[in-house]
Amino acid sequence: MPTPEHQANPRSSTPPERAHRAPSVVALTVLLLLQALAVLGVAVVFALEIGSGVLNLGAQIFLVVLVAAAGIWIGAAGLSLWAGRAWVRAAVVVIELFAVILSVSFFSAGNVATGLLFLVPAAGILFLMFSRQVAEHLAGLHR
Repeated sequence: MPTPEHQANPRSSTPPERAHRAPSVVALTVLLLLQALAVLGVAVVFALEIGSGVLNLGAQIFLVVLVAAAGIWIGAAGLSLWAGRAWVRAAVVVIELFAVILSVSFFSAGNVATGLLFLVPAAGILFLMFSRQVAEHLAGLHR
């Protein structure tokens, strides 16, 4: 049922409950989309390096496809978060837990800078994912 504000402007294509998003929802969406772009950038770099390195050609192609699919999946999660789809909560938690696990492996190898590049955004995203504003957004409770 449309609210009085929506009845006053029936041409509005955005329902009033979705017109304003909380700052944490906006920040989380931006972080996820930036993370997706970074992962897709890594896929491009891997694609440009096909034919060199220690992996055989099949493994290199598989790695490019796998990393590109991960980037697309993260981007889809970001867009679905913006749309308020509840399924995105579990997907984002799994994605970011994998990023934390990868960061630990980089720290163990002595590559602190790369470990931080994985850990800091993952921690921020996980923190925002469990904020009250994001929970309300995904539950459809908008103020």
